[in-house]
Amino acid sequence: MWNRLRAKRAKAKNIPTQFDHFPEPRTIGSFEIGEHLIHGQFYFAGELIEASSKSIWSITSPTPDFTAEMHGFYWLDDLAAVGDSDSRHLAQAWTMDWITRYDTGKGAGWTPAMTGSRVLRICAHARFLFLDLEKPHALKVLRSLARQLDYLGKTWRQEPMVRRRLEALAGLIFAGVSFTGREKALKSANKAIGNECDRHIGENGEIPTRNPEELMEIFTLLTWVYRTLEDADITPDRRLVDALERIAPTLRGLRLGDGNLTRFHGGGRGREGQLDQVLSDSRIRKSRVGELAMGFDRLTAARITLLVDCAGPPDLPDSNHAHASTLAFEMSSGRHPMVVNCGAGQKFSAQWERRCRATSSHNTIAIEQVSSSRFAPEGIISHTFGERLLDKPANVTRNRKADRQGNWLLATHDGYDDTHGLTHQRRLYLSPDGREFRGQDNLAATSEQQRKRFKAAIATVPSLGVGYAAHFHLHPDVKAKLADDHKSVSLQLQNGEVWVFRQEGGQLSLESSVFLDQWRHKPRATKQIVVTSRVLDYSNRITWIFKRVKERDLAASKGSENES
Repeated sequence: MWNRLRAKRAKAKNIPTQFDHFPEPRTIGSFEIGEHLIHGQFYFAGELIEASSKSIWSITSPTPDFTAEMHGFYWLDDLAAVGDSDSRHLAQAWTMDWITRYDTGKGAGWTPAMTGSRVLRICAHARFLFLDLEKPHALKVLRSLARQLDYLGKTWRQEPMVRRRLEALAGLIFAGVSFTGREKALKSANKAIGNECDRHIGENGEIPTRNPEELMEIFTLLTWVYRTLEDADITPDRRLVDALERIAPTLRGLRLGDGNLTRFHGGGRGREGQLDQVLSDSRIRKSRVGELAMGFDRLTAARITLLVDCAGPPDLPDSNHAHASTLAFEMSSGRHPMVVNCGAGQKFSAQWERRCRATSSHNTIAIEQVSSSRFAPEGIISHTFGERLLDKPANVTRNRKADRQGNWLLATHDGYDDTHGLTHQRRLYLSPDGREFRGQDNLAATSEQQRKRFKAAIATVPSLGVGYAAHFHLHPDVKAKLADDHKSVSLQLQNGEVWVFRQEGGQLSLESSVFLDQWRHKPRATKQIVVTSRVLDYSNRITWIFKRVKERDLAASKGSENES
């Protein structure tokens, strides 16, 4: 209501009569999605709606994220990717229809972030959008932009989330570059975006949410702003440039072997090719070796890449979509994901999000189906921001060693100290040739206080102790088969590699699981390896190994990977 009131009060000041500079369209659109849009298939934020209506504004949005992409004009990227007269005329019709319906402050599209995204995309695709557009219609669009810029200049500070404030400021900067007479507003927005970078981008390129995909989106926005200012012979704020130089090596450290981002804390892999494109566009070549990337440790050998969550979940108020994933890992062999978390569920439903945030949806230890970080009680849900983590590990340690014998990682967390009196210690080893990945998980109550809490946890049935399970969720493309003697699981990758999983100290099973990809409409069925055991006398451990037993056809596969 506040946003709509400010939108209704916004004035169309300093209305431009033409574009004085055309920013390069750096947004990445999809030709395929653009074709679907032309044929009435609307795909936003993981949701697909098929409608006979020719106007996007006649359909009912199913989710807030869907609404944000509609009113943020994300579809303009995809129609511009098609780039023919049909797609252009459709983009013009939808733009004019939006102005007719909503320009006076009506509808759900008036937030600073959505408005910034909308302005940015109209400016970025101005050559495409304004080609053969009748002059009265062109002036109507320019008048609407003036109103939206007046609104943005007064409201961008009200966005509670960093990324959304940056979207609003990016819109102001793209418009400032596009039109003469906006030099003062452009200078102010350039300085403001530098302030935001200084306040919210850590010294190692991290953000408080620890969400890799969100970091990529922020990096993408900042890169667009940096290159747009540079192309217009305007000096970007130095703090923006410094932030880009800090973020780039962190993003490189968060990639698996397939080139996509690791999926933690509400983040997915991102749009296909987005990360490579934006890293190339930034022209920053820095990387870090042996350092944590936003709390994630990276182990590599030959074609194996591992990313391990070696830090606690984000603090309040940044934990709304955070996962209870401490000490969990993801693993790829070459360009093939192998062991993956279940994904980010917020684009599917609140129930899927809660399930995907749980520890048991990650590749680590879960005690009695309790998560290592606890969420707000059922029902205490913010429909805008999600559930917060109220209880999380107080201490997370990590010790890393690498030499000719391989890579070792020792990490611990005390997320089960209060609930069960137990500390989780995980030892990982990756051989130099990438053929063996070993792990040892130990649960122990070592101090007197921990032992008291452990006794209290098992007081009802002491003889059963505390049950726990190690989960290893497999990518849907991995074919898994449990041996007849239930002592091993064979894993076949699409490239022909065969791995075998074995364990000691527990009971081995192969169970159902799911994999949620934000670019697919439904969760994908897959499998998970589960090793169960019990802590009976203050401590217990299991050991396990992934071992490659059959090589792929290296000559053929190298050729295909080089092509990709």
